[in-house]
Amino acid sequence: MISLVRTEFAKALRRGRTLAIGLALVGLPSLIVFAIHARGNGRGGDNGEGLFRLAHQSGLLVPAAVLEAMSAFLLIVIAGSIAGDIIAGDAASGNLRYLLMRPVRRGRLLVAKAFVAGTLIWGCTILVTVTALVGGVLFFGAHPITVPGLAIGSLFGGFHLTVTTLLERLAIATAYVAFGYSALLALGTFFSTVTDVPAGAIGATIGVYVVSEILDGITQLGVIRYGFPTHYLAAWEPMFTQNRFPHDMLAGVAVQLAYVAVFLSAALVWFNRKDIRS
Repeated sequence: MISLVRTEFAKALRRGRTLAIGLALVGLPSLIVFAIHARGNGRGGDNGEGLFRLAHQSGLLVPAAVLEAMSAFLLIVIAGSIAGDIIAGDAASGNLRYLLMRPVRRGRLLVAKAFVAGTLIWGCTILVTVTALVGGVLFFGAHPITVPGLAIGSLFGGFHLTVTTLLERLAIATAYVAFGYSALLALGTFFSTVTDVPAGAIGATIGVYVVSEILDGITQLGVIRYGFPTHYLAAWEPMFTQNRFPHDMLAGVAVQLAYVAVFLSAALVWFNRKDIRS
């Protein structure tokens, strides 16, 4: 199993797509950090809203703002591209039949590929955070911050976040965002076993998340929205803006685990019974 995972990692890292994704995940956060710095030095001091308004106070908050901006779309697209390609990509290139000629069970191959894809998704999320952290510290320094009360006339004042607290919560936020794509990984794995066309699997995976985002904005759907894979993606933000760990984070973890259990199981069943012709 270890050798199989090592082989799949080597294949993934040699692809030009992986290099392109890495460059994009370094370049775009750097551009956002520069924009935050330029906006903070502009006239009128208009620094945006939410985490972007707080980001100029400390470089340790910049990664949270960048993560907020990138986790809602770009990271979804990248994660969906990685997940949807794991089986369909080999099928389209004609390599899947040769992979299965080795003395390895189909289930093990699928689990190894899903593990590699999941690790790459986590790596992409961490790369965004680290890039933004480096740029944020260079531009704004590493300082503790005091967040003022947001509501006028509120009985609750602001709160103070130390450097250690900011780093701890940034690590939690990064892990939560990365784990928040577990449902996407499971969906992509399933779609990738159903079709031999990578574009179809990738499109279906990203499409589910896009539709989920759209439907989640319709409050008339009520509690149905709580089962959407994207409903709790931003549940980590109150750690920085309200100084609390929302219960929604636990609900978000539970929803992701439910999708993983259902769709990875379905992918294993389908792949084990599938007639491999490519």
